[in-house]
Amino acid sequence: MASLPTLPALDLLAAVRRLAPLVCEGTLAGLHLEGPFLSPHRCGAQSAEDVLEPGSDRSRRLLESLVQAGRRNHAGPDAQAIVAMTYAPELDGAEWVERTLFAAGILPSPGHTDATEAEFTTALQRWAEMPTPGFGGTGQRGHPAVTHLFNAMPGFHHRAPGPVPAALRAAARGDLRLELVADGLHVDPGVVLDVLRLAPGAVCVVSDASAATEAPAGAHTLGAVAIQTTGNGSATAPRVVGQTTMASGAVALDGALRHLLAWGVPPELAVPAVSTTPALTLPPARRASGWVEWEWDAETGTIAPGPPAVVVPPGTPGP
Repeated sequence: MASLPTLPALDLLAAVRRLAPLVCEGTLAGLHLEGPFLSPHRCGAQSAEDVLEPGSDRSRRLLESLVQAGRRNHAGPDAQAIVAMTYAPELDGAEWVERTLFAAGILPSPGHTDATEAEFTTALQRWAEMPTPGFGGTGQRGHPAVTHLFNAMPGFHHRAPGPVPAALRAAARGDLRLELVADGLHVDPGVVLDVLRLAPGAVCVVSDASAATEAPAGAHTLGAVAIQTTGNGSATAPRVVGQTTMASGAVALDGALRHLLAWGVPPELAVPAVSTTPALTLPPARRASGWVEWEWDAETGTIAPGPPAVVVPPGTPGP
C-alpha cells in the first residue's frame, strides 16, 4: 500500500488521481491518506501548515473530491482505491468524516490524535452506530486500525489514560486493529511483545516507510517536510530536520519480521502480524495483492524474498 502524507489540498488530490490507476492495474494494493484532518498538537512529521479542521466547507469539498478521485473506473466490491484515512477523532467535524469514509468503503484510522480516553471511546461508539455499505456495497464492514499506536498520541498516564488503553480494550474485543512500527526505535520491543500478547489477532506491523527508510545517511522529504538520517536506517530513525521528532519507520517490513523473531515472538504470531492481519484493511478481492514468500532459516534467522505468494515460513501452518 502507498501512504500519502499530509500535503497541500491540491497536491494531495493530484497524488490520489496519479496513484489510483496503479491500484486499478494491481501495482498497488491500495492508498492510505495520513491526514489532513489531524490534531495540530500531534502532527509529528506531518506538515502542520497543511493540517485542516474537518468541519469547514473547504475540508468537506476536499474530502468529497478525494473520494471521487479514488473511485476506479468500474463498479464492484473493490471500486475504491483509497482504503484508509488517518484522522483525529476528537476534532469538530470528525463524525462527518467518519460517515463519509464509511459510506465510500474507506476505513477511518484514528491517529495523530490528542484525544482523551473518553473522546476516543466515543468515536468507537459512533462507528458502531453508523450505517455503512461495507466494501463497495458488499455489506462486509472493514476492520479499522489505529495509525501507529503509541506514536503521535498522548502516552498512557494513570490519571490521564489517553487513547491507548481504550484502543487495547477495543482490539481485545475484536473491534479494532493496532498498527505498530516494529523497528526497535518507535516502540520499545518489550511493549511490542506485550501488545502481541494482549491482542494477538489485532496487531498490524507496518513499515511506516518513507524515502529515507533504510537509505544512506542524508536529506530527504516527507511531503513538504525536510527529514534526514544520520546513520544506517536500521540503527537510527529518520527525523525532522532540526528536531528530535521521528519521521517514518527505520526498517522495511522484512526487517521488522526479523526483529519480531529476534525478540522471541513465535512465528505463529509474527507472520500474521506482517501479512494476514494488515491485509484486513483491503477489500477481500485485493487481500492477496503484493504478498511475498519469505524463506526463513530458523537457525540463522535469515530471511530472503522468494516468488510472489503468501507469507508463510516453511513448515508453518497457514492462518
